[in-house]
Amino acid sequence: MEYFLLFLVWIAAALVFPRILRRFHIPWVTAVILAGILLGPYGLGFVHSDEVMSFLSTIGLVFLMFTAGLDTKFSVLKSAGRKVAYFALLNICIPLSVGLSVGFLWGLDTFASILLGICFSSSSVGVIAPMLREFKVESKVSSMLTSAVFVEDVISLILLAILLNALVPISGIPLALFPFVLIVFFGVVLFLIPILQEWLLYWERKENEFEGQMRAVMVTLALVALIAELIGVHAMVGGFLAGLTLSDMLGARGKIKDHVFAISYGFLIPIFLLNLGMTTNVSTLFAPGDAVFMLVIIGSSVISKSLSGYLGARLMGFGSRVSFGMGIMTSAQMSTTLATASLGLQYGIFSEEILAALVVLSIVSIICVPLLARWVFGVEVEKPSKFTVMWEGDAVSEDSNEEEDSRN
Repeated sequence: MEYFLLFLVWIAAALVFPRILRRFHIPWVTAVILAGILLGPYGLGFVHSDEVMSFLSTIGLVFLMFTAGLDTKFSVLKSAGRKVAYFALLNICIPLSVGLSVGFLWGLDTFASILLGICFSSSSVGVIAPMLREFKVESKVSSMLTSAVFVEDVISLILLAILLNALVPISGIPLALFPFVLIVFFGVVLFLIPILQEWLLYWERKENEFEGQMRAVMVTLALVALIAELIGVHAMVGGFLAGLTLSDMLGARGKIKDHVFAISYGFLIPIFLLNLGMTTNVSTLFAPGDAVFMLVIIGSSVISKSLSGYLGARLMGFGSRVSFGMGIMTSAQMSTTLATASLGLQYGIFSEEILAALVVLSIVSIICVPLLARWVFGVEVEKPSKFTVMWEGDAVSEDSNEEEDSRN
């Protein structure tokens, strides 16, 4: 009975809180995370994160990355690869340099400064992707921004894996061979997994389309995530790569894609967002170890990410308003930053004060960034999907076909 009660609280919170907080213009992503904070052990203490929820949360994160990959058309990414690379390069190098400088100026050692720079350089595609979907951002902007942020998170996770392998070997792969293994992994996913998926979909006959072909997609996703974990890279990287490589294939099979999104956003992704809230200690907001250091961390991270994101979007050819919105959204820090910070504390690279400052940064960014992004991307430029209408239950505005230039 305990697990059924917990399950009811999870789903009810993900359903009720967003509808209540929508009156205050709080986005769905932030509302679900705030529900986790309020109901979790650092709030009212109604629910706690245990092994079951941690497992479901991990699966939810993988599915979130998978759906983000499905929304990022591989064909669009290939045609705009150079622009995405420019954006990601600027949005990594500038914050990474700022983070290194802050660490050295504050007297941190070399490894701690590098890890702080990695935290600064990462974004949070796990938070940005559902925000883009909720705000109904134009597909070109959404695809390019999601792709660039994903590249940033992947590079941040790769740098983290290399740094930790240099200190404490995490996987059985020697550090010298790790880059080569990564290249092989990306090649296998991008070129061989689509062949495997096509064969699995063909193997499942048309009369068994829902059950069989859905299982085929899940098998492919689980396989790629498992390979990523085996080589020492987070499973969410495998999830996004799987979605990216299958985006065009499943795009032609709309029924399967709709079912994937229904399972993901209807159940698994809310569990991930709730768990993020429940594992965030909000007491750091009121008693940070070093208030000045916390303010320096927040200010330097947000400014460096927003500025570099703005410059990158301008290089892509977007207008000032859209570029500002894209820059603001890249300053959202959540899953990658918190995972990196917790590992830094676990391996003795970070102190508790640094961890507290990064937690506060994450909380502030996931609350403020969606509000600013809603202001920038508040005008719908595309009709919402059937899933969005089903989820929100609101009438579709007749003004949803307004041109992109009206926002620039």
